[in-house]
Amino acid sequence: MSKTNQEEQPHWELFVLVLKEISKKKGLTQQQIADVSGLMRSNVNRLFALKFPPNIKTFLSVAQAVGVNFYFEDKESKTDLNIAFERAMESFGRRLGKLPKN
Repeated sequence: MSKTNQEEQPHWELFVLVLKEISKKKGLTQQQIADVSGLMRSNVNRLFALKFPPNIKTFLSVAQAVGVNFYFEDKESKTDLNIAFERAMESFGRRLGKLPKN
């Protein structure tokens, strides 16, 4: 494994272990996470056992199933990320005041 891969590897593992710990604290089973995320229970098990690094879609599906949101923070505090986040959410139609009327 190259040095770059070794340096990056613990990062995905940390994020997965955070999701695993939160799911435990909430009393969620791997089957419940699988049902909500659309994954197979065996894939959730393999993910939580750190058998493979998830792609972003899989990771976010599991995070959503566990009930976890991820946010960005500007280390230099030069950008108002709250505004950027709100604009991004509006573009997806995810803000109540911006939802289309039925």
